[in-house]
Amino acid sequence: MTCRKCGEKLVMEVNILGEKKIVPISCKCQQSEYKKRKEDEAKKEMQKKLDKLRKYSLMNSKFFDCTFETYDIDKQNSNLYKIALNYCKQWPDMKKEGIGLMFWGTPGTGKSHTSFCIANELMKNLTPVIAISSIGLIGKIYDSYRKYGTEGEYEIINTFNNADLLIIDDLGSEHESHGGKEKQILYSVIDTRIRNGKPMIVTTNLTLLQLKDKLTYDDGVPRTYDRLIEMCTPIQIEGPSRRVISARKKQKEVLERLLKD
Repeated sequence: MTCRKCGEKLVMEVNILGEKKIVPISCKCQQSEYKKRKEDEAKKEMQKKLDKLRKYSLMNSKFFDCTFETYDIDKQNSNLYKIALNYCKQWPDMKKEGIGLMFWGTPGTGKSHTSFCIANELMKNLTPVIAISSIGLIGKIYDSYRKYGTEGEYEIINTFNNADLLIIDDLGSEHESHGGKEKQILYSVIDTRIRNGKPMIVTTNLTLLQLKDKLTYDDGVPRTYDRLIEMCTPIQIEGPSRRVISARKKQKEVLERLLKD
């Protein structure tokens, strides 16, 4: 018996304890179909995982507009663009070695935009990514307390850990309540990632010294900052605020339209 498509045998004769038996075998067609079916199933499972992670992210229409194809490259951000693009190209090694990045500098210099470009580039290949602000991260955990008690915190931290890459945007902007619970939450998230060898990308408008002070506990130990620096290579982003430049340009255009005769 042979396959009508490829012509290969579909059965073979084997000797089992001295007795000849005819057993089915897979031809190239069947092997190919089986491989494709498994790949499709794996993609579907990955898509389900991605969809679940999306609800924990700040992935909106503005987020998806951040791509390397639309990146506005100039003299001030060309090195940043190169670093971000090469991070994606070397992602298998970055992931394996748990290498992360920390973009720090004044507001409006492209830190968030660049980190989101990395996220979207990796997501093209179905890499599980969560991108969330530090305020949003803490807010989700506080919200889980109201619904599930302390168990909700563990579930959300585990969900963050399921992502191959976690992006925490605007670290240091979170409100600090009495008792420093926010610092404990951030430490738990960061420490869990490091213990599992999973990379992070962090953006902050603070200087490294300001961030260290912000994350330091009342006992004077900067354990969260130390864990963060252990994983994420700090990269200072300098230059004028692109948001301010864009706003001024828009304001000028509006005034020109309104002053027309």
